[in-house]
Amino acid sequence: MNRISIALNAVLLIAVAVLFYLYFSLNSKLSPSTEAPEDVNSTGKIPKLVTDPSKLANSKIAYINIDSLDMKYEYINDKSKEIKNKQAAIEGQLSSMYAKFQQDVADLQQAAQAGLRSEAELKKEEASLQQRQYDIANKEKQLQTLSEEVGTTQAAMLQNVSKFIEKFNNGKYDFILAYTSNISSVLYAKPDLEITTEVVNGLNEEYRATKAANTITPKKK
Repeated sequence: MNRISIALNAVLLIAVAVLFYLYFSLNSKLSPSTEAPEDVNSTGKIPKLVTDPSKLANSKIAYINIDSLDMKYEYINDKSKEIKNKQAAIEGQLSSMYAKFQQDVADLQQAAQAGLRSEAELKKEEASLQQRQYDIANKEKQLQTLSEEVGTTQAAMLQNVSKFIEKFNNGKYDFILAYTSNISSVLYAKPDLEITTEVVNGLNEEYRATKAANTITPKKK
C-alpha cells in the first residue's frame, strides 16, 4: 500500500511541477550570467564583464516574460496535458489493480482458513497473485518512464526556445533578459522593451508547422 502510494504521489508532484521546473531551467538559460568565468562566447574567448554603466548607454536591451511564455507557448501546454493524461491513466490502472489484488488476497486467506480450497488450488491462486504483484511492479515502472519523459520535454523545450531566440534576435539586441513576477533578477522593466508576444508568436508558429509536418494524413481509398 505504502509503496504504491509513494510512487503515485511522486509522479503527481512531477507532473504538477513540470511548468515550474521549466521556468527555472529557462530562466537560467536566458538570463545573462556573470558568475562563471569559464563561460566563453562564439569566438572562444572569455567575455569581459561590464563594470562601467556608461558602457551600457547604447546597448539594446529587451526582456521576455517567462510567466506569459509558460502560459502561451503551445508546446508546453500540449506536453503538459499529454503527461497529465498519461499520469491519470496510470494512476487509475494502478488503483484498480491494487484494490482487486488486496481483495483477492483477503478472499484467499479466508478460503484457506475455512478449508474451502485444496492445497493444489491454494498454490495455483498464490502463483496467480504473485504474477499480478509482478504486473503491479511493472505498472509502477511506467511512472519512472513518465518522469523520464518530463526530462526529455524539458530538454526539447529549452533547445527550441534557445534556437528560436538566437534566430529571432539576429543582432537586434545586446541583452535579452528573463522576467517573472515571482522570482526575477530584473527588478524593473520598461513595458516597451518587452518582446514576449513576438517570441511566443514565433515559437507557436514554428511549433504548429512542426506539428503539422509530423501529422500523418491518412490516404483516401
